[in-house]
Amino acid sequence: MAKIYNYLGIHQSFKLHGIQGYGVESCRRALVVFFMATISVLTSFAQTPLNETDVYNRLIERQYVEGYMEETPWDNDHKYYNTVEFFGYPAGCYGGGGCFAFMMDMMEYASNYEYPIRKVEGTSDNLPKIRVGDGIRLNNNGHSVVVLEVHADGHTVTVAEGNYNYSVHWGRTIDLANPNNGFTYLATFWPETEPDVTITIGESGYATFYYSNSAYVIPQGVEAKAVENISGKTVNLIPVSDIIPAGYAVILEGEPGEYTFVSTTEEGNAVENMLRGTDKTEMITPEDQTCKYYKLTTKNDVVGFYYGADLGATFENEAHKAYLPVPVSQTNGVNYFLFDAATGIDNVQATNENADRAIYNLSGQRVGDSYKGVVIINGKKVLRK
Repeated sequence: MAKIYNYLGIHQSFKLHGIQGYGVESCRRALVVFFMATISVLTSFAQTPLNETDVYNRLIERQYVEGYMEETPWDNDHKYYNTVEFFGYPAGCYGGGGCFAFMMDMMEYASNYEYPIRKVEGTSDNLPKIRVGDGIRLNNNGHSVVVLEVHADGHTVTVAEGNYNYSVHWGRTIDLANPNNGFTYLATFWPETEPDVTITIGESGYATFYYSNSAYVIPQGVEAKAVENISGKTVNLIPVSDIIPAGYAVILEGEPGEYTFVSTTEEGNAVENMLRGTDKTEMITPEDQTCKYYKLTTKNDVVGFYYGADLGATFENEAHKAYLPVPVSQTNGVNYFLFDAATGIDNVQATNENADRAIYNLSGQRVGDSYKGVVIINGKKVLRK
């Protein structure tokens, strides 16, 4: 509903007289607004994805807007009431004046008036959670600022603030780890990150990964790869560096075992990728006949992307797993795709493997012991000389 409030321009009407807190009249006003907003409910869309670049740009936009520029007068007569849920209070039921009004106003604008704002205790353990666009309560609950930049040390921030010497000020640097600055609490619209997750890579040496609500650090010993494109019966993979972005599906490659992926507020680099994923186990049903659907599995000891169901039609994708939709024009009627030899970096090794095991070339054809070059044995690429 917060977006609908914004569409109707209602957030401006909440800049009224009053002090920080809530009351019957403000709640009654919010109730009226709610019924008005329901009339336009069909205009509501999904929340705009948050990223720090967009949040920062929205904040900086206001540096050049009348009323928010450097040294613009700002005192306790400036009031603001929330247009989104703020500290658990519904729209119109929570307000503030002076520096707190500036913080509320800037935060809601930075988040595009779409995300609820919650409170996080101002402890040293929570310093790493601070992000661009957050509100900070300082001076032992006596002053409010908005974060423009978090410095490399993780606890020094550059801020914008209202009612700083009775005016708007941009660019002050504050060390929140210094107890003299009285870091009391953090106000944030950034959703809580997912917990760390443990992923098992099986005997094939491969797995898939997808989480929409948090980015994750790629652990040591694992490579994450996206599907850049398809040529013939081959999927061409491209490495993903350091961090798997939120909502980004990848193939994992590593020695069999369990690996812990640590959630992070960093965003990562989302390179072009054909893979898709789901957060829960669900049926992947094509809306038309333009794609076939494949999932990572092993057949005849060869790992690759095979039809998820007969003829690449509707199939069930497991929670937090990736799948591969391929346009019919690119499938050429094949029911599987194998990996490009150039992408099997860690699994290509010179070896004197047991010749009794089944050996396949990169086209999935079984070959004899005398075959030279890159082959697939037990799902892994091996260089035979």
